[in-house]
Amino acid sequence: MKHSVIILALGTFLYAGSLVAQTPAPQQTAANTPGSSTSNVKVNANEVTLDMTFRDKKGKIIDDIKPDEIHVYEDGVEEHLNSFKYIQGSQNPAPQAAGAPTAGSIPVDPMRELRLVTLVFEGLDQDGKRFFKQAVSDVLSMAPEQNLYFSIMVIDQKLNMVQPFTNDRVALMKSIDKQMMWGTLQYEAASAEIKEQLRISLTGGESAGESSVTGDASMAPTITSNGTSMPSQNSISNAVTYRMNKMQYDMLNEADSATREASARASIDALLALVQAQAHLPGRKVVIYFNPWMMIPDSAKEQYQYMIGMANRANITFYTVDPKGLVTFSQNDSGRGQIGDAAGETRNLSMSSGVGEVTQSQAQAQETAENGLRSNPEEWLRDLARQTGGVAIAETNDYKAPLRIVMDEVRTYYEAAYDPNITTYDGKFRKITVKVDRPGIEVHSRSGYFALPQLGGGQQVYAYEVPLLNALSAAQAPTEVAFTAGADRFSERGPKIEYEVTIEAPLKGLTFEKQPDGKTAVVDAPMLAVVKDSSGNIVSKFSQPFAVTVDASKVDQYQQGDLIKTFKAELDPGTYTLEAVVMDKKGNKIGVSKSTLTVPAPNPKLAVSDLVIVHKTDQVKDIVPGDPFYYPAGQGYPAGKVTPTLDDKLQGGPGHILPFYFNVYPDPSVKDAPQATMGFYKDGQYLGSAPIALPAASADGRIAYVAALPGDSFKPGSYQIKLDVTQGSATAEQAVDFQVQ
Repeated sequence: MKHSVIILALGTFLYAGSLVAQTPAPQQTAANTPGSSTSNVKVNANEVTLDMTFRDKKGKIIDDIKPDEIHVYEDGVEEHLNSFKYIQGSQNPAPQAAGAPTAGSIPVDPMRELRLVTLVFEGLDQDGKRFFKQAVSDVLSMAPEQNLYFSIMVIDQKLNMVQPFTNDRVALMKSIDKQMMWGTLQYEAASAEIKEQLRISLTGGESAGESSVTGDASMAPTITSNGTSMPSQNSISNAVTYRMNKMQYDMLNEADSATREASARASIDALLALVQAQAHLPGRKVVIYFNPWMMIPDSAKEQYQYMIGMANRANITFYTVDPKGLVTFSQNDSGRGQIGDAAGETRNLSMSSGVGEVTQSQAQAQETAENGLRSNPEEWLRDLARQTGGVAIAETNDYKAPLRIVMDEVRTYYEAAYDPNITTYDGKFRKITVKVDRPGIEVHSRSGYFALPQLGGGQQVYAYEVPLLNALSAAQAPTEVAFTAGADRFSERGPKIEYEVTIEAPLKGLTFEKQPDGKTAVVDAPMLAVVKDSSGNIVSKFSQPFAVTVDASKVDQYQQGDLIKTFKAELDPGTYTLEAVVMDKKGNKIGVSKSTLTVPAPNPKLAVSDLVIVHKTDQVKDIVPGDPFYYPAGQGYPAGKVTPTLDDKLQGGPGHILPFYFNVYPDPSVKDAPQATMGFYKDGQYLGSAPIALPAASADGRIAYVAALPGDSFKPGSYQIKLDVTQGSATAEQAVDFQVQ
């Protein structure tokens, strides 16, 4: 973008350029719907399936537990069991049809006869890979049954598949042999090849251009009778293969599209993709997870707990393995104290753009917490296994005996099912306790789950979001917290239209609670926004916890700023509702904003985005691909990022700058470069116009432009800027209204 100065004959001088001078902190005006009430997110309760194993004091499996001896409690209240049965996998060596045979389709689900074991490894060096190979070999020798299916996956930046589900032991070991010397590129290439093979099997060999794997259950093979006493074994085999392939294809799709805020969250994203895919399958599902350095940062704890909750509701058990074996150093003691001392302060580092700087103590707290977590991989392995009803294999070089216990529990277990007594999904943890009317019995089962509502499209719901969703459902929208929310349209290239949604709240309206030490204060203001279609379905959701500890002497300084967050929403043409909520947890108050959003049809020709008022710009080293608020470096100036503001009241006069931002999307089929002109109006009266020297389009096909106007050229009043862009015979225009004070 070329820096330029434009002089207009308007009685004063105006100029526009592609660089922005420093801008004043804008003032906020609230625009919320009046009223106040409370509500709750309510959905129909789903049956909880609970796998259990019972052992005596010597570790021997107990296989004669009677239904009247077992008691399952959820939050201390005993649940009525719909079923309780003992399942011994070795009695079902292969998928078989069940029930009275009939001609045509029959209601049989052979997937229940399978035992699915997913072997996942992450962060293994060559010694670790050799350990993994030997462990898998030992597991296979302990599990000769044909209804035990194994898959092999690796987490290396994302979830990759090494071997799809199979009961072919030779194929499994060959897959491990191949990947012993692989790195990231080989994992990704092999996984992409497997994904394509799965797609072909699901679409009957159609090319990618003419097929779409949508998950339509009607496309699955039908289990039919062969005209004799039983369904054909071939139809059963086809149905089983299809469902496993479909589940694995969806899992890879989800993993490929997952957006990760930091590399530390890649593990959780990958495991969550695995859990969500396998949730649709019945029966016993086990993940044996090898990871020598498992670490869950404080910023990812909500996602981690959500993943565990999903695993528990999906009846998936994690057995975790530390391949380091017996080590000479302690993995626990050094980390426990650090985590305990720093956990609270680490959470306070979720900083907002433009709201002060991270203090030295906060930076040290983050480092302390991260060091503590990294020094406690065994704690996280044990936690993941314990919460999902499995066991951790760690600090031992004799892993064969624990692995044998794992495989015993994979194929032989009890299954109970009950309908939870839930009318309100409040996001709270519901603890499950299993008791047996027999002394000396050790029970292995999952610890419980978070009562989180389910959204369509596989969208996650975190515990902190539940009260925010409840506020959106209130009969009268609460308005105790003043803020604004809006959406700016950018690319129209389609098939979906790109919007950037902004939530902006003045910090002066939030509570800074002084801490007992008298030296610090805490503000805690989580926010959430959803876009709903005309049927009320949530098609896009964004949320952000915001908890910051500041120096008590600087609270007044912080309260002069604004809390601003943006997120992307890609929408089909139509009419939507944008609903946003901000909660002041320390002040025990909340506010809701609702507005209508009309999305136009896609436009592959010349287009221009909405004109955005700029809060500030920041220099960046690299731009983020796909984020329209980033602009590339130009002649003599670095790349940058725009932070927008929804406040249309700007400060005029000497020393002030009025900044605006927009993107132009040229028509690639037209060779002429686009030309732009800005027109200025005050109180409806035309003042004049001036051309803008647009730079060439960047690699992503857009022209990002920041215009800075001198405040001393604008006297108080109501203004409008109209942007006209032409390319060949095509034209596009946008306008923005604002007030100058």
